[in-house]
Amino acid sequence: NPSFAGSNGGLRYQSTTRSQWYSTSNPYLTYNNSIDAYIKPMKGGIALAYTRDDQAKGTLITDRIDLTYAQHFNLLEGKLKIIPSLQVSVFQKTLDNTKLNFGDQIDARRGFAWSSFPLKEKQTKTNMDFSSGLIVNYNHFYFGSTIFHFTQPDEGLQGPSKLPFRSSSFISYNISIGENVLLNALVRFENQQHFSNTYFNVNALFLKHIIVSSGITSNSVVNVLAGYRHNYFTISGGYEFGTSRINSTTAGSYEIAASFNIRNKENRKLVKDFEKW
Repeated sequence: NPSFAGSNGGLRYQSTTRSQWYSTSNPYLTYNNSIDAYIKPMKGGIALAYTRDDQAKGTLITDRIDLTYAQHFNLLEGKLKIIPSLQVSVFQKTLDNTKLNFGDQIDARRGFAWSSFPLKEKQTKTNMDFSSGLIVNYNHFYFGSTIFHFTQPDEGLQGPSKLPFRSSSFISYNISIGENVLLNALVRFENQQHFSNTYFNVNALFLKHIIVSSGITSNSVVNVLAGYRHNYFTISGGYEFGTSRINSTTAGSYEIAASFNIRNKENRKLVKDFEKW
């Protein structure tokens, strides 16, 4: 959700590497790097992010740059926070046609060859994109919603193809059990075109430093995560795998994430509950 820009009250750098279906011959790799900051005179957050998606070892590459502004409103003596945001993006898709295999061009029933046309070795298309987010926080309760790609840019490389808008909403609640245990329950719903998925996660923070998380999705994907949170940085590693009644062997995915802060989180007074995660 772009409304998290500036949520830690200072300057933060985050990096994530994800390998989806790494055991297959052509995995889906994602690299993300972002920096965000809270600007006190504006009472808002800004963020700059770069993401690269590499599908099938360079067959289709998407490079994306996001610029985000999130305005923080504090109401009811700081107990209620409302944070709307706007994200402006530029993304470029590059298709390497030399890595595509179209198979037999002869019609198996009638014997004639299908008509074909020559393709350039590489095709590239650049677009602008816009997204919008909202987070509402009251005490330990959070609600957030994001509409991605609401301008539906034409990303087609072989012809017109609009990028369908995607919606994402979540509900989250933090529960403290003594001084050494913090629990977080999270439900997130994603929808794009005719596809949807619901995520259920329980996260735990032990002794203010050790992070453990586990969850399942409505399409039977299980995820686990473990990490360590220091006053100046957080590092974590996660793994997810699908379950199926048809096939006992399913491809898994792993993700490594790190976050660095230039100041001690315990000294910040702006958004305490955000800082716990």
